[in-house]
Amino acid sequence: MELRLKSDILAPQHVKVIKISGHNPSKALKIIPSSVKRIFRLGPADFFEDRIKWDTSGEKITFFAQWRGRVKKDVRTNIWVKVRVQGKESLKDKKGDLTVWITGELLTKFPYTNFLEKFIAKSYSFFFYSEHARKYVTEAKRLFDMLENEIKRMLKIEIGG
Repeated sequence: MELRLKSDILAPQHVKVIKISGHNPSKALKIIPSSVKRIFRLGPADFFEDRIKWDTSGEKITFFAQWRGRVKKDVRTNIWVKVRVQGKESLKDKKGDLTVWITGELLTKFPYTNFLEKFIAKSYSFFFYSEHARKYVTEAKRLFDMLENEIKRMLKIEIGG
C-alpha cells in the first residue's frame, strides 16, 4: 500500500490553453515534443507519446496528439507534464486552427505496510516534506511558463496575448 499525495502545479488555473489560427498549425506536432524534452530535461525513458491520430479523409486534415513527461525529483516524487494538441488544417492552403492544453501535477508516494508506517508517512509529509514539495511546485511552475512561452514563440503568437 502507499500514501499518494498529488498537487496541481497550475492551480488555480489547472490548465494552460493556447489557441491559434494561421498557416500550417500541424507543425506543432514536431515543435512541442522537442520543446517538452528540452525544457524539462527528459530522457527517452521519461517521455511518452501517448497518442497521435490523423484523419485525412476530408477537405481538412484533423489531428490529435497527447504526450506525457516525467521529471524525477527524488525517490518519492515525480513531476508529470501532460500536453494535448487538437487541430485541423486545410489541404489546399495549409490554413487551420490549433488548440494546445498543458497540465501538470506533482505526485509523491510514500509506501507503507501497516498503520504505524502510514501514520509516520503522513506525519513526515505534513511536518517535513511539505516544504520540499512547495519548492518543487515553484520550480515546476517556472518550467511550465517557459514551455508555454516557447510554444507561443515557435508558433508565432505574441506572449501575453
